[in-house]
Amino acid sequence: MTTKKYADEIIKKTKSISNIMIEKMFSDFVLYKNGKRIGVLFNNQLLLISTKNLNALFPNAAQEKSFDWGYYKLVYIETDDLELLIKAIKTTYNDLYFQNDFVCDISSILKAYESYPDTMAKIYTIHTTFLRFCYNKKLLKINPIDKQDRILQMNFLNSDLTEHGTKIFRQLHHKWLVYTDKEDEKSPERIKNVKILEKYYLDLVEK
Repeated sequence: MTTKKYADEIIKKTKSISNIMIEKMFSDFVLYKNGKRIGVLFNNQLLLISTKNLNALFPNAAQEKSFDWGYYKLVYIETDDLELLIKAIKTTYNDLYFQNDFVCDISSILKAYESYPDTMAKIYTIHTTFLRFCYNKKLLKINPIDKQDRILQMNFLNSDLTEHGTKIFRQLHHKWLVYTDKEDEKSPERIKNVKILEKYYLDLVEK
């Protein structure tokens, strides 16, 4: 049995991690990040799903053998080092799920405006400019734009990005969408403005 006090302590310690939550399960709690389970609070102890990189962080961690959790193995995480605890949680999530996380879903954006062909055409051009720039900057592994300026891939996961791309692609995309959202006489020029993309890119690289 895990007390609510212990569960609240874990949430307090990990509040700097985005999208962390717990859910009551019988007398204990399941730990989630981004809606995906990464561990449990069991008998007032934290257990995370065993991964190669997590095991490297805690080479002597004990393994829970009293119950199975699907095909996952669980290991006890015992540390008073807050930075190490946060690193352990992020490591577990990244090992299990990071590569398959969506970072860009152009098809959904287009679908939301399917009754507005002019807006769809603008969104298409916005992303043609953006994706070509990202490939040229080696943020994408494969060029998603053909010689006729057609977008060959509409949805992107972290696995489609280079290591450099996983660090800045999402933020760069957000900045670009905010910049191109304004509708005025300069819109046709704005949606092809590679210079502003370069500025945003350099700002992110220098952080």
